[in-house]
Amino acid sequence: MLTNEQRAHDLAMYTLDFRYRHVIQEQANQGNNEIKFDPYSEYLFLYKEYLEIFKRDFPQHDQ
Repeated sequence: MLTNEQRAHDLAMYTLDFRYRHVIQEQANQGNNEIKFDPYSEYLFLYKEYLEIFKRDFPQHDQ
């Protein structure tokens, strides 16, 4: 069985590409020619968000 940490990691990795595309599009729409995206910072943000949700929704898996 997966831990909440593993679930959060998997979901963060899966959604990182979507986040990248969103940031790129947003910056392009603002006329920014120099795209800035830090994958580690974005991953860490997503991971922490998802982990908090998994811990709340699945406390029995938080071991």
